[in-house]
Amino acid sequence: MSAIPHPSRTLREIVGSSSTGAVLVGAPGSGRRAAFDEALENLRPAPPVIHLIGSAYAARIKHGVLSFMLAQVKENQLGTRHELVHALAELLGSEEGRTVVTLGSPDLIDDDSAAVLAQLAAMNKICLVVACERLGQLPADILALHRSGRLALVAVPNMDVRQTRLYLEKELGGPISMFAAAALWRLTLSNRDLLHQLVRELVANEKLARQGGYWVFVQGALNVGPAMRAHASRALDGLEVRQCELLGLLAYGGPVDLDCLYRVGMADTIGVLRTRGLITVSEKPKGEVRIKIPLMAHLLRDRVQEDQPENIDLTLSKLHVDAQAAKVMTEVNAMLELGNFEASVAVIEEYAEHGGYTADSWAKDSLCQMSILKAEVDALIILGRNGRAGSTIARAIETISAAVVEQPDDTRLIEARQMVSIMRARMALVDGRPALVEGLFYGDAPLRTIHSSADDDDERSSSLEGSTLGRGHATLWATEALQLGAMAVQAEAWAMSTTPEKAMGIVKHIRSDIEGLRNTGVLDQVLTSADCADIEISMLRVELLAGEWWESADTARKLADGTYENPRAITFGETVLGILDGLSGGSDTALGTLWPSFQQLSVTPETVQRTVVEAAVAFCLADQERGSEALEVLSRTQTVLERTTPMNFFTWASEVFASMTVAILDTPETAALRLNVMAERARRGGSRILEMNSLAMALRMGDADAAPRLIALDSERQGPVADCYVKLARSVLTVDAAMLAEALEQLIDLGQVIFAVEPGNALLAMLGHRERRRLGAVVARFRRIEDAAPIGEAELAQAEREEPMWMRELTKREAQIARRVIAGMSNAAIARLSGVSVRTVEGHLYQVYSKLHVRNRQELADLDGADRIAVSAQ
Repeated sequence: MSAIPHPSRTLREIVGSSSTGAVLVGAPGSGRRAAFDEALENLRPAPPVIHLIGSAYAARIKHGVLSFMLAQVKENQLGTRHELVHALAELLGSEEGRTVVTLGSPDLIDDDSAAVLAQLAAMNKICLVVACERLGQLPADILALHRSGRLALVAVPNMDVRQTRLYLEKELGGPISMFAAAALWRLTLSNRDLLHQLVRELVANEKLARQGGYWVFVQGALNVGPAMRAHASRALDGLEVRQCELLGLLAYGGPVDLDCLYRVGMADTIGVLRTRGLITVSEKPKGEVRIKIPLMAHLLRDRVQEDQPENIDLTLSKLHVDAQAAKVMTEVNAMLELGNFEASVAVIEEYAEHGGYTADSWAKDSLCQMSILKAEVDALIILGRNGRAGSTIARAIETISAAVVEQPDDTRLIEARQMVSIMRARMALVDGRPALVEGLFYGDAPLRTIHSSADDDDERSSSLEGSTLGRGHATLWATEALQLGAMAVQAEAWAMSTTPEKAMGIVKHIRSDIEGLRNTGVLDQVLTSADCADIEISMLRVELLAGEWWESADTARKLADGTYENPRAITFGETVLGILDGLSGGSDTALGTLWPSFQQLSVTPETVQRTVVEAAVAFCLADQERGSEALEVLSRTQTVLERTTPMNFFTWASEVFASMTVAILDTPETAALRLNVMAERARRGGSRILEMNSLAMALRMGDADAAPRLIALDSERQGPVADCYVKLARSVLTVDAAMLAEALEQLIDLGQVIFAVEPGNALLAMLGHRERRRLGAVVARFRRIEDAAPIGEAELAQAEREEPMWMRELTKREAQIARRVIAGMSNAAIARLSGVSVRTVEGHLYQVYSKLHVRNRQELADLDGADRIAVSAQ
């Protein structure tokens, strides 16, 4: 599959040839001018360029936009259009080639100018490049030229989060943290003009500050200066009073349903605001109106709070069921976009003291109350205040239960009640008590539930499993979003305890459901982007706990690429990628990813990610023989063993990185002792998979006593990772190098490369020279596959030249199974190694055969051999 050409490359080919020209279509600030400049940068000889731009003044004058060029033409050549066109053609003629004429704001030029430009382009006297937001802005003559195929269409998409980060680093003259880049990307929707102005002001007021050589986003209000306020004023120029009033209401009270605007007689203001790109209207059945660019909402909210327009609260009360709650939620969302967790908690607590979270408020607008509650609990967890988060949920349960008693048939209250139930379950996971999750779902007596005829434990157990997996009817969830959220929580609970394989089954089920919703075009009607991000993060935690680190990297990359437009989700995904790189022995890559996060976390109150990032950075520094720096970082890192932290993948990873650092700077024996203590803590917490993980790492450090303990857990294990750990232990006890090499290769296939690489790996000493060479080749192949997401076009082309052609037609899982088939493995062996059923392997293999147009294993092997011969010849 070929990559989509970059707009500048396409435009360079057009300008450098005899083509008539192109229409550059993209949103304001998307980089249309940058694409044009880049296209001309390497053209030799450089063609002459004339820039024209339409305006309201030029549109009222015949040939207005051409006045600059016409001033250079003799008056006796301006009689007829024919004479005018030929005079301009002669004027624009050049020995260096055709003149390139760019035209901006084409909807603001007169028809005569458009006709002349279209004719000059049709005669091939100029190369015409028109920039617009949509084709509807093109004058009739230029649009006709495009429809005839003479003007090519070149789409200029908005920058994604990684491109925005590169743009910001160029603007700032130095590297920037991913959170800072993601926050600015989200605030401006990657509009280059806004970014350029905003960055200057944020640096001036120290909202963007240098920390350890990186630009980081500092806590606090946005505090923009006069330039950004002037931008907001310009955006409002020419609007009617009622249109400005609607923008103020949206900025102050948040999104509004379209039918509410019809009810209060404001729907007629939407058209102009939408055309000018100031608002969006969702495609959901109800239709939701909101300000398009979050930064504009910030600017307008400040303006409303300063001016305090008359009757704004009265109008808000007509648009929202609970106007006060809507205002609080809007203010809190604005703070969370900037990472101001402390401030958001303070605002919500003040709201709670003045009528929030009461039975009356739940009855009035339960969904808005739920959004506020979720924001508070999430912020408290991020700040490490789990006790307060649990207390907040408990109080909410009391008040919403009272509301349900008063209005038992209110479906919105029932929906909110179920949402609180899921939040309570998530809180149990945060506290490291997965066993409570099933009890929490059963304990919801007020929910509408349908049980089988028996009340005994077995019936209830099968009933819960049915509801979670979508096969039974234990809880009748009010919405599909709630059901998927409940499934994700249940999967995480199982992954934390003794059934990671079962948890991965739920993850596959959720992904299948979401893909089905996406394919039928109703995903955005069932799940919000925030819902999708929450579920994706839960599934990522399941994959990490289950040891499926290859799958985890795919999910983390999806988050880090900005799929859900959520700065925290982006940063979380980026952090997980860095952690996985560190656990794969790639300290250089890991440090490059985690060091910016390390600097960002040093200026934020967040505690959840800080410990694991600090521990991982310490290990990377130690691995690079920067011992003093590693000790400095480690000395300020409060490890898991020094505090009562709930057990999860990240607390485990923190201790693993700290232990590996100790092994390098002190002794492997000390590190192994720490890991044994960690294993004991995991056992007491009921997490068998983390207990096995810790013992396997101790075994890697050379602690042979960990082997019998791992084997003792054999009867409790589930999944391919646990199988590999037990095989590791048996190979150590029996000194079987072949079995050890096999176990290590299987762990590499799952992404757990740390067991097959240095430093401080006692397992490698058991292998002979031949086994170590083979293992090194497997590791190298894994890293080539992991790195097969290059940033630049040159790297992409190189990667495409090196990999077999057929692999590009397959998904990562299909390619993995195809490689194993070519290596001679049976379907049963592949199923055991992949941790899936034989039927699943057969299904993937069917897709491989269909996509590659082969009929059997032999034809697949022949195709691979022929492809590799071709690659070698190149």
